[in-house]
Amino acid sequence: MSLTMSMSESAGAQDWRAVACLAPGGERLLCLGGSSAQVRAAYTNAWGEVIRDEDRPTVRAISLQRWAGLAWQGQWEHQSYLAVPATRGGKSAPSDPDAPID
Repeated sequence: MSLTMSMSESAGAQDWRAVACLAPGGERLLCLGGSSAQVRAAYTNAWGEVIRDEDRPTVRAISLQRWAGLAWQGQWEHQSYLAVPATRGGKSAPSDPDAPID
């Protein structure tokens, strides 16, 4: 019986992430999640909190990445590009000021 588990098999694994790729060559972690759907749903809100106003023009892409390997030994692998949000909060403000924010 093997006691080796991949990160995907461990409880509460955060196997997916969104990373903002900056020019000329830096990156900022936007969010982590257990599935690509979780990361896709969360990265636009993280955009407004993580990326400073002065850094927004330098964001060239947002990479959706998946962890490949064991929890203690592996690497992040690019899966696809996500849309770079156009607004500070990642989406336009609600028209009703009393409306709940997602």
